[in-house]
Amino acid sequence: MNEILFLICSIFFINFFLKKKKILLNNTGKIHQSYSQEYQVPLSGGLVILIYFFYNIDFFNSILVFYLTSFFILGLLADLNLIKSPTFRFFSQILLLIFLLINLKIQIYDVRINWINNLLQYRYFNIFFVLFCFLVLINGTNFIDGNNGITIGYYLIIFLLILALINNAKIIYDIKFSISFLIVLIVLLFFNFFNKLYIGDSGAYLLSVFFGYILIDIINQNQNLSPYFVVNLLWYPSFEILFSLIRKIKNKYSPLEPDTKHLHQLLFFYFSKKINLSKNFLNSITGISINLFNGLILYLASINLNNTKIQLIILFISLTIYFFNYLILSKFKNSYF
Repeated sequence: MNEILFLICSIFFINFFLKKKKILLNNTGKIHQSYSQEYQVPLSGGLVILIYFFYNIDFFNSILVFYLTSFFILGLLADLNLIKSPTFRFFSQILLLIFLLINLKIQIYDVRINWINNLLQYRYFNIFFVLFCFLVLINGTNFIDGNNGITIGYYLIIFLLILALINNAKIIYDIKFSISFLIVLIVLLFFNFFNKLYIGDSGAYLLSVFFGYILIDIINQNQNLSPYFVVNLLWYPSFEILFSLIRKIKNKYSPLEPDTKHLHQLLFFYFSKKINLSKNFLNSITGISINLFNGLILYLASINLNNTKIQLIILFISLTIYFFNYLILSKFKNSYF
C-alpha cells in the first residue's frame, strides 16, 4: 500500500512540475493525436517507467538499463519536438538496437522453419532478423499509442499472462520485480484512462524494448515453447505497422509519416458518430474495446503454448478479424467525406 501511495504521489508531483515548467505537455500536437481538447496532458508515463527501472536496478542487467535509458532519451527528444524527422529517429533506433543486440548477445534460435533456422546460425543474419523484429515492435507500439489505455493496457495484459504462466509452472522464468512492475503498469493505466498522463514516444520505446527483451529471453529459456506464442502476444503492434506500411506505400504516401487511418483512429471515428458522449470518454472506450479483443486473443494463445499449428491458426484469425474490421470502419469513415 505504501508503494502505491508513493507512486501516485510521485506522478502528481511530476505532472505538477511539468505543467508548471510548461514542458512535455502533449506538445506534439499533431492532428493524428488530437482526440481530446485537453492539450495540457503531461507526457510523463515514460519518465515514471524509467524511474522505476533505476529504483529497482538491482533486479536488472545494468547494460539493459543503459540502453533502455538511451531509448527513453531518443523518445524524449521526439516528445519535446527536438527531433522532428521520422527518418532520423528510425536510423537512431537501428544504431541503438545494433549495439544492444551485440552487447547483450540477444539472439533468436528457432522459428520452427528449418531454412530460416539454418540462416539464424549465421551471426550477422541473426542480428539482422532480431533487429527487424525489434524495429517492428518499437514503431508498432508507437503507432498504436493513440487512445487512452491501448499501449499500457496491452502490455499489462501480456505481463499478467506471463505471471500466470510462471505461477502455473507452464513456463520457467524468474521475475523478481513482478509485483512492483505490475503495480506501476496498473497505476499508469488508471491515470492514462482518465486522461491525466500519456506515455509519449519515450514510454512507448521503453515498454517495447523491455518486453521484446523479456519475451526473447523467455523463448530461449523454454525451448518447448512455440515461438509463435510470442508472435501472438505481440501481433497487434507488429501487424499495425506492417499493415500501415503496405497501405501507405500502396497509396504513394511516405511510410514514415503519421496519418489518421490506423484501426484505433477509425474505431474512434465510428464511436464518435454513433455514441453521443464526450471525446475524452470515447477515447478511453476505444482503447478498452481494442484491448478486450486483444485480451481474448492473448488468452487463447496462452492455452496452447507448445502447439505451433494452433498458434498459427490463432494468428490467422486475429489478422483476418483486423483486416475485415478495418475495411468496414474505413468504408464507414469514407461515407462521411
